[in-house]
Amino acid sequence: MIRRAMDAMKSSVVKRFWLISDLQQSIPENAIACMTAGVEDFKTLELKCDAICYLGDAVEGGRLEFLNEMTEMQIEQLGSLNTPVYYAMGNHDMDYLRATGEGRWPFYDTVRGLDGWHTQKTAQDQYFVKDWGEFVMVFFAAHAAADASWHTTNGTVRGDVSKYPYHDNADELRRMLASFNKPVFTLGHYGFPGANRGNPLLGKIFPLPDNVRMHIYGHAHIGDGMWAGKDLYRKIACVDNQQIPQINIASLENRRGSAVRSAIMEYYEDGTAGFFFRNHTEHTWDEMYVQRPMKAPPVRMAMD
Repeated sequence: MIRRAMDAMKSSVVKRFWLISDLQQSIPENAIACMTAGVEDFKTLELKCDAICYLGDAVEGGRLEFLNEMTEMQIEQLGSLNTPVYYAMGNHDMDYLRATGEGRWPFYDTVRGLDGWHTQKTAQDQYFVKDWGEFVMVFFAAHAAADASWHTTNGTVRGDVSKYPYHDNADELRRMLASFNKPVFTLGHYGFPGANRGNPLLGKIFPLPDNVRMHIYGHAHIGDGMWAGKDLYRKIACVDNQQIPQINIASLENRRGSAVRSAIMEYYEDGTAGFFFRNHTEHTWDEMYVQRPMKAPPVRMAMD
């Protein structure tokens, strides 16, 4: 049924993205198995994508040799798809910093210099932007000082909080989002408050401008009752107090999550957005969600 719906709409697809997150884990054999399951099943779909959006937690732990092996394996496997990758750091991408106190991020440090990979310019950057013409994607990332004096994780700032440069930039972020004057999709490792395991730091931006269509996030592994609690199977929720959906696409691992999972996003000629949840373990489509286009062109938000 879901594939029939995708086939019926394929002639009007303007952009398509593969949305992945949270491979992480500390068992090399299982990490390889999960990434292979995701990539190989994705290949069978024969869906040409404009980009892969990788929403953090590519690695886990502080063992440099293992982190380098995980990095090389993922670069090779994702590279086989010949598709640009847009990567935003997550909390476990900070594990090496936390383990050693060094301002190093082995996965990020490697991929930010690779052809075809796009990410925040420096580890300190709070976000990065990609304009696709019909709409804009804004990627919010976990971030840290170059000298490791502070870093963000799980919605908090750790280390020397007084040095954190983004305490009072909520108005600036709202102006940035509104300034595109076209639909905006925000993405990142964490959800806004209202999502599974919502991030209080992101909540400081509220209210989001009217041109923000949707937020897409990882972090809350579907089926992980220990951390997601009663919402362990919830994939769709709204931003607190606003009619802005949030889509949970995690995770690309099957130890905390109940399967190797990802999602496909399609954007159509009339501005409709479609999301299709893929279970790579069972080679099936689980669910779909379609959001109609905006009722009117977005309006710039006035700020004092």
